[in-house]
Amino acid sequence: MASDDKRNILRIGPPAHPGEAEITPAMIEAVLKRIKDAGGILTVWAVLHEDVYETDFGDGFYLHVRGIALNSADAHRLADLAGGDSKFSKWHVRSYRLGLENDLPSFLALWRPEEEFTINQFVAILSEIPPGGTASKLLTGSGRRKDGPLLSIS
Repeated sequence: MASDDKRNILRIGPPAHPGEAEITPAMIEAVLKRIKDAGGILTVWAVLHEDVYETDFGDGFYLHVRGIALNSADAHRLADLAGGDSKFSKWHVRSYRLGLENDLPSFLALWRPEEEFTINQFVAILSEIPPGGTASKLLTGSGRRKDGPLLSIS
């Protein structure tokens, strides 16, 4: 069952905040096709970034999505591209199940407090994966995805 959390509400059209991706009908269609092709439930592996300084001295432990793969091996390969854990950052790989709610992509599990991302971010990143591809690019910078740098396993 999908979460009623506002982070699970897909916002179509111009972004709510400057610098966020605009969610287009083509992006939604690409993700819907993947979910339908997977039989209604698509499992993806997210590559999540933790800012260790924030965890230790700031507001706490939070994870931000930086890349997505359609299998665990490619997600770990993406995380390895970042150079591994360091004094300032850690990389985590977690699986998420996506389904449909009101004919739109939706997370199928409750949110964890440390997850600082929305379904919009997942749709934007998943729609980057070309047909036949297995992973998005990995954002290794601290800014917006459009500003990079982005690394690829292919």
